[in-house]
Amino acid sequence: MKRSARFFIVLYLLLCGETRAQTLVYSLCYSDTRASRQARFANVSPLPGLRSEEENMAMLRNARKTEIYSVSILDGRRSLLFSDENLHLEIAARASVSGRGKAYAAGVWRERRTTPIPGFYSDEGVYELSLDGSNHFRKIGDAQKQGPGALNPQGTKAAAESADAQSIFIYSVPEWRPLATLDLSKLAQTHCPDCTPASFGWLADGNRVFVDLVVAGEEDDNSAKVDHTGTYILSEDGTDIGAIPPETGAFQVAGYSHPKFIDHRFMGQLPDGRYVFLDYGVKQGKPSGQAEPFLVISGSDVKFQKHIHLNFPVGGYISPSGRYFAYLEQRQTPDYRSETHLWVMDLASGEERELASAPPPNGPNSPNPNMTLFVLGWVDQRESGEVKATQ
Repeated sequence: MKRSARFFIVLYLLLCGETRAQTLVYSLCYSDTRASRQARFANVSPLPGLRSEEENMAMLRNARKTEIYSVSILDGRRSLLFSDENLHLEIAARASVSGRGKAYAAGVWRERRTTPIPGFYSDEGVYELSLDGSNHFRKIGDAQKQGPGALNPQGTKAAAESADAQSIFIYSVPEWRPLATLDLSKLAQTHCPDCTPASFGWLADGNRVFVDLVVAGEEDDNSAKVDHTGTYILSEDGTDIGAIPPETGAFQVAGYSHPKFIDHRFMGQLPDGRYVFLDYGVKQGKPSGQAEPFLVISGSDVKFQKHIHLNFPVGGYISPSGRYFAYLEQRQTPDYRSETHLWVMDLASGEERELASAPPPNGPNSPNPNMTLFVLGWVDQRESGEVKATQ
């Protein structure tokens, strides 16, 4: 075989492998309306002692069920990875996903016990879920109201925010062993006493954490507080590394101006070290209230920035390869309700595709439960085993 032919075969296999790995994971949470709950339990006794154990379990749930799906970026094929329907475990709709085919979620295990007092008991904790369609799970940590937080890109550590938002706890995964505590109040006091932490996550190396500091409440025009907002970086042991320079990711789009009342938001880091920001621009001649969203991809040399126009996003998740960006759009319907649409963008070409959606919330008299859609992250299905395909 010729050397050039071998080269293209290897290149093809590499590209195909990368495409197969780009599998987005999201959850759908089904919660009853007043009418749908009444219809669901219409034939169930109002007395706990006259109900079956499963009926009692079902009536204790906050949501009817939560399902976790994957959707292929290549062909749009959707697969059911996990469902807590008919389980004694009720998981939170928001979870953290590992590329190794696992998810980590806060959950509540319920069971009937005869001691010390007969009744139904709840055990809150952090659970590892197998994303292979088996519905296998195991408890790995004690209860945390805030959930397991964010996994690093390597899936080996988790960062979880404390209930008062003043600390970040670092855990090893999957052992869930405490590694460190990062003091966010000290970070804010050092750089911006009038700021509060708005969001956090991991940089691409999986060893450093970023924290966004923003001004709480309305800003005084004569104050210099805004000069100290921004994205700060902490090492895993809590060492303050400093801020991402404010000029990095600064909005520079021809024909647009940057509105003074909006600060760009840090979304994450690509494997090649470039940063990704969400920012807004106003087209020349348009009022400032018609700001349009852009992704800004920037490295240390701000002359080489890339700007990509977006639909209005809520949140965002960068794929491990750095090629794709997934986000949610809240779209208003003609009757002034909001429906959710899941989009993915190819950061190389700027092409966007809609992958899933959830209808607007129903009123209390609707016989149908409500559906809420959340993006959870990315998984490589080549490692997660066989899954149940759905339409």
